[in-house]
Amino acid sequence: MAGEFDVARRCIAEAMQQAEEDQAMSVPTMGDALLHTLLTAMLKTRTRKDLASLIDFQLDSAGEDEFVVTRGS
Repeated sequence: MAGEFDVARRCIAEAMQQAEEDQAMSVPTMGDALLHTLLTAMLKTRTRKDLASLIDFQLDSAGEDEFVVTRGS
């Protein structure tokens, strides 16, 4: 598994744990905040159409063991 996925999993786990432990936070709202922040960052380098396609693919693949990482040339 690519190192990027390890970093992403760790960041998400830390944010979700913090939301669970802080009574002023909500776990679902933290998920929304993470998704919003990620999409905003990704829109700087991708088109809406590219992101929509990637999101559709990810939703179709949800629950599978691994996501195949391809790197641009």
